[in-house]
Amino acid sequence: MTSSRVDDRVKVVIKLETDEDDYPPVDYEGLWALPVGEGLFQIDNVPFFAVGIAYGDIVSATAEQQELRFREVVRPSGHSTLRLIIYEEKDIPSVRALLEELGCSIERSHIPGLISVDVPPTVSLAVLRKTLDEGEAQARWGYEEACLAST
Repeated sequence: MTSSRVDDRVKVVIKLETDEDDYPPVDYEGLWALPVGEGLFQIDNVPFFAVGIAYGDIVSATAEQQELRFREVVRPSGHSTLRLIIYEEKDIPSVRALLEELGCSIERSHIPGLISVDVPPTVSLAVLRKTLDEGEAQARWGYEEACLAST
């Protein structure tokens, strides 16, 4: 095969549930994924709104209305997904550098200040939480744990 793995990616669409504050601001999220078997896909980006899904998870999806619709996580990757809303736009580069220094990778959203964070299995959630809680206490950001790997 001559194409790179990125060229093989497809979108898996996830229906989102909104909360009492009408969050998230969209009804569906499309995640990049790599086909790995019949109806199975490996998630290839960090979700911004979906909960219970992380980078590298193997998920099942079925073709419906000309798109792949998420069914379930078949095999968790061991990664966790966090989301931060950084209150000052000017702080985003330093927060990104801090999280990358701790071993995480970041994706920026189209929503100002919103970043999704991939926490690989090699990063201690306890250490990361301490840093996140300190930043939250200093009113630098708010965060949520969207998908935590089982330990």
